[in-house]
Amino acid sequence: MANDLSSQALSVTEASFAAPDPMNEQYDTIFYLIRQTTGASHVAIQFDGAPMQAVPVDLACIQAPLVHQGRRIGVLRAYAKEFESGAAHMLAGFAVLAAEHHALWSVAHCDMLTRAMTRRAFMADLGRAVATWQRGGVPCSLVVFDLDHFKKINDTYGHAAGDAVLRAVAHVVQSELRPCDRLGRLGGEEFGVILLADAESAMEIAERLRAVIEGTIVRDYPVIEFTASLGVATCTALTDTRETLMSTADEYLYQAKEAGRNRVLGAVSIPEFELFD
Repeated sequence: MANDLSSQALSVTEASFAAPDPMNEQYDTIFYLIRQTTGASHVAIQFDGAPMQAVPVDLACIQAPLVHQGRRIGVLRAYAKEFESGAAHMLAGFAVLAAEHHALWSVAHCDMLTRAMTRRAFMADLGRAVATWQRGGVPCSLVVFDLDHFKKINDTYGHAAGDAVLRAVAHVVQSELRPCDRLGRLGGEEFGVILLADAESAMEIAERLRAVIEGTIVRDYPVIEFTASLGVATCTALTDTRETLMSTADEYLYQAKEAGRNRVLGAVSIPEFELFD
């Protein structure tokens, strides 16, 4: 029963603090126009790499690719019992418009170097996650990390190498996260991760991220070795706002640096046997 409630809470939370991406209000007008002009009863966008969506049964489907700068980024689908004449042609036109919307959204919300969220977008999502915790008690944790001695990488190998390291780190960290988690670039070599997790789980995830970062090999720069220090904070009565959560995670990050770097610190300790499994 507890697991069922936890799953329900997670499902509600994912919808509650979802970033304002094109799957939400950004595309409402386009979806409305598609329904009005094609006779569709249901419209959906599937971005490449995203989890597969449920498909309406007993409905005909037409689709058009979403293409940006010559590269396919997804597909626009419409479903109906019966489509209006010329519906496929109309949908192709809306797909062009949808791709342009997505490109504009990416500029506003994604860091162009790492493809992580921008600081502004990340902080907005963090505020939503904390608000969801306040309403329903669904766990929310924040991991803040930065790369140790990153300036030395730039000084030794050049800024192109430093950029490659940042891209690689963002990629490997994102690959370890669930769809409901968020990765943002807070500035320079500092990143943040929003986790729908309690303190113990957040510490375990942070330790996994630390290990993955340490083991990352950067394409074209295999000789570069690097580590990260991480601070973890979880919503509690004492950290019940976006600002207090961020300041607490920052403080643990500072302590991790002072303690020797390449480690995770938070309110909960990680058992030593877990670190070396």
